[in-house]
Amino acid sequence: MGEECCKGNCCESGKECCNDRCCEEEKSMGVMIMKHANEAWEELMKEKMKMAYEKAIGDKMNKTAQVGVEACIKYWGNKMNEKGAWTEFEEKLRKAMM
Repeated sequence: MGEECCKGNCCESGKECCNDRCCEEEKSMGVMIMKHANEAWEELMKEKMKMAYEKAIGDKMNKTAQVGVEACIKYWGNKMNEKGAWTEFEEKLRKAMM
């Protein structure tokens, strides 16, 4: 494996190689594991944040979600076409979020 094979570095490894297979094999394990580790960290952090939100303001979020769902059901059932219904929704939402 000399300069006649390839002139640049292979992937992120810094090694020189003659074919793509060399790069793919090194990249497939190390890079794949790091990618999965980063994704797992992100997923775990999201789960931890969900639990923290639930503990801190879960009841308030439940009320807010209920108001939003009720409004959506009315909206798609064509019951919120008038301005008054929308104003009522916004007032309920404001109260639920306080």
